Amino acid sequence: MRFILPFLLSFLAAPAFAQCVGENLIAAMSDDERNRLNATVQQQPFPEGNLWHAQKGDSTIHIMGTMHLNDSRLTSYLQPLWPIIDSADLILLEGDRATMEQLKTEMMTNPSIMFITDGATLPERLTETEWQELSQQMSARGLPAFMVSKMRPWYVSMLLALPPCAMAGMKNPNGVDHRIINRATKHNIPTAALEPFDTIFSLFGGGDKDEELDMIRMALAGAQSGDAMIATMMESYLRGAHLEIWEFSRKYSVEKMDLPKEKSMEIFAEMEAKMLTDRNENWMGVILPAAAKNGNIVVAVGAAHLSGKQGVLNLLAQSGYELSRIQGF
Repeated sequence: MRFILPFLLSFLAAPAFAQCVGENLIAAMSDDERNRLNATVQQQPFPEGNLWHAQKGDSTIHIMGTMHLNDSRLTSYLQPLWPIIDSADLILLEGDRATMEQLKTEMMTNPSIMFITDGATLPERLTETEWQELSQQMSARGLPAFMVSKMRPWYVSMLLALPPCAMAGMKNPNGVDHRIINRATKHNIPTAALEPFDTIFSLFGGGDKDEELDMIRMALAGAQSGDAMIATMMESYLRGAHLEIWEFSRKYSVEKMDLPKEKSMEIFAEMEAKMLTDRNENWMGVILPAAAKNGNIVVAVGAAHLSGKQGVLNLLAQSGYELSRIQGF
């Protein structure tokens, strides 16, 4: 969850500079642990590579796995991408500029989306220990307990996904997605969203009351090493190791959650289905028609969406596209 939820926050006010300093948690693993992690990663299709070329007849698609948070290293990293962006007929993103504005408006005019307007508040639903830990974590992010107590669980989980180091500079969004949007705007390249602006709310709103609290518990587990988690994520991303960080986050969350392992695995799998695989399937209903209509398109989505049997890359391969990784990504 830590590696997905920052995207939603980036719609509102993403870190202007989110280069968190911390230990690389994957590098700190024992050799045996890293070998097991690598074995898990390599079992899946397309486990590495942030930029891919897909070809089917006259249809060309470039797929860019993005990082929703900013980092100073992205400037040089993205330089080879810009000629591809500049030559595109259409760019599809999780959310384009119009989507962001719709989302901002909805969240600002409808506070019930983010805040509990009736019923039990979080201190009444969580254990005392959980509430105290949550209060401390949110206080470190500049949010007082009285405000947090009335936040909806999905919103709390989202905020916990960003450590204080990443929230300190919340001014101008400048992750990979926003850089692509800005480039497209500058060069008058059409953009479109892969899903309606309110999709994210239906993802969070569909769970039961216990699942809502499980989201907070999972986010609290990741928040224990927030700076290091973000630093680890960024370093893996810049190596193109998007599935590595996803599988590591699964391992880390399951180990840190104060729940039986099977329950923790179930929670993570449910979140994975909602946030990744289900959306990937839905996006194909947009990507394939757009590719048929436009000769050269770019699909820019969070890097976690690329790999696996139900990842965007494998779904394109199953649709008849030949894929090749672009060097340097």
